Amino acid sequence: MTRLPLALALMLASTLPAAAFDAADRNAVTQEVAGFEKAVQEKEYDVFFDTVPPKMMKSIAQTNGITVDKLEDTMQTQIKKAMSKVTMKSFHMDVSAMTTGKTSTGRAYAQIPTTSEMEVPNMGTVRATNTTLALKDNGEWYLVRIDSPAQQEILRKVYPDFKDVSFPKGTLETLN
Repeated sequence: MTRLPLALALMLASTLPAAAFDAADRNAVTQEVAGFEKAVQEKEYDVFFDTVPPKMMKSIAQTNGITVDKLEDTMQTQIKKAMSKVTMKSFHMDVSAMTTGKTSTGRAYAQIPTTSEMEVPNMGTVRATNTTLALKDNGEWYLVRIDSPAQQEILRKVYPDFKDVSFPKGTLETLN
């Protein structure tokens, strides 16, 4: 008789959703962020294509009537051109201040405060403060900037479960 209730309890427990954001998730996001920060500091901007979810790249490409490869080539050219004139003074994603949660479907995510200081021609030194979203898709963690309405629109088009998640506004200020 005691076997049936135990078996039932184990079965019910196995159907419960996993913790929304556990220590393994925190570790995975922290490692992803460390690699991203290092790549930005070393001007290895190809990292952007490894951290954006493939579903988002596919959606952006389809919206623009091009292939993902063509989108990546175009973006790579634009990023290199734009960043060639910029001197990155600092770039930091503050994982110690990240907030975590889960969407309506149970998708784990984290919002990471991100600060960049750069020297920009004709502007001087500027500080951009925004949020990077870490989201889990098919067991992989990805990083997405979500500080503008356009970025949030693309995110919510591809991942509708983020429709009820609010994001802070990004800011850009001139320091001198």
